[in-house]
Amino acid sequence: MALFATTIAGSLPKPAWLAEPNKLWPAWRSAGAALEDAKRDATLLALKLQEDCGIDIVTDGEQSRQHFVHGFLEFVDGIDFARKVEIGIRADRYKAMVPTVTAALRLKSRVHAHEARLARAHTKR
Repeated sequence: MALFATTIAGSLPKPAWLAEPNKLWPAWRSAGAALEDAKRDATLLALKLQEDCGIDIVTDGEQSRQHFVHGFLEFVDGIDFARKVEIGIRADRYKAMVPTVTAALRLKSRVHAHEARLARAHTKR
């Protein structure tokens, strides 16, 4: 038995057929139902990769999210993704277009519940 369980922290790279590679906020390569299918396929590939590598606690690899923060914010009312402003991030090393807070913040629904159900349905880890 291992001394401790292994896992990953953060995102796995997204396949080039899902999103533009090597970008901080990559554009999706598909839209609508095709995008949802592509996200699902990428998640299943991420799970398989981790299992093949012997990772004990696998994750979805954040394949369904363009960015870990925006992936959360999409489930919050009061944030307008159509009205973005540019800010400097990571000590101004990068410029980013971020959504605007336009009203009181409130969760719309469970955050990432769909992604968690998908991952749990396809792995015992």
